[in-house]
Amino acid sequence: MTTISIGLIGLGRFAALHGRIWRQLPHVRVAAICDRDPQRFEAFKEWFPEANSYTDWQEMLSREKLDAVDVLTPEHLHAEPVLASLQAGAHVFVEKPLAHTPEEAMRLVHAAASYDRHLMVGHVLRFDARYAAVKSELEEGRYGPIRSIYAKRNNGKRFFPIYNRIHPVFILGIHDIDLMHWYMEDRVREVMAIGTNGTEDTGAPTDLSWAMLTFRHGGIGILENHWLLPDGAPSFADIRMEIAASHGSLVIQEPDYGVLRTDNAKTEGLSLHNGFDLHGQTRGPLAAELEHFIECVKTGTPSNLLRPLDALHAVQVAWAIQESAKLGKSVRLEPLEGPVPGP
Repeated sequence: MTTISIGLIGLGRFAALHGRIWRQLPHVRVAAICDRDPQRFEAFKEWFPEANSYTDWQEMLSREKLDAVDVLTPEHLHAEPVLASLQAGAHVFVEKPLAHTPEEAMRLVHAAASYDRHLMVGHVLRFDARYAAVKSELEEGRYGPIRSIYAKRNNGKRFFPIYNRIHPVFILGIHDIDLMHWYMEDRVREVMAIGTNGTEDTGAPTDLSWAMLTFRHGGIGILENHWLLPDGAPSFADIRMEIAASHGSLVIQEPDYGVLRTDNAKTEGLSLHNGFDLHGQTRGPLAAELEHFIECVKTGTPSNLLRPLDALHAVQVAWAIQESAKLGKSVRLEPLEGPVPGP
């Protein structure tokens, strides 16, 4: 079977999660790694000793013949390496969000179509068994139309110094924006949002955001995101989704306390649904997602789960939430201009 040669751009916290999975997949060879900080090479070279190391992704793309590229740069630095990788003839997996403006996201969707390359964005919850089960339940039709979805996805205060580089909706909320689109099979028409930074310094990064989304067919979405969970919280994340439909409801929550770990400091619920090691293999939604990407690359089959246009729609809504909070008024999403590739 053909071996897929892949390059990694960005070797931060999340790249380590990807690296553990790439090294266990058969017929995948990490041929190149890239980060501006060469001190990050060491851990990845232990996993991929034959990989060439670069501090410039442009040099990597010019020197290497890669089948695929995994882009793991900070959220606001996705667009350029994604576009260059597509132009170099590689299929691309990029962590969410696709980009941090609708214009950049649109440019990447068009580029993927123009170069006939797969472009998949890490909306990993579509591979989480809980959220996939809810999708199956809704598709059966017995719940009727969805009237509203409330979603909160709040994270630990200790992580905010890492992720304060961009509005929290692009890191936390975009997961649930994508799920709302997926579940309702509808698009957002209008957004009203508010955000605060917890200080009197208006130049400080936003650490809390609330938004109301009005969908075209009448559904409502409520989105809550913040970076305020204290270190003593029972889990690094506080997550809940409540779906109210005409004939029933569905609820997902985390942590679910399947496993509790207690020591002298605190009791902590382990989030095993997000990922876990099973007899030396990393399993869970991220592993399933990256396996799906590789299978699509091998077979040349477009993904029916990670479509570029869906990722673009999520970016549009996230951007509208950021703008609504900034302007202090609702933002209406205009139809996309010109032909847009994909379903």
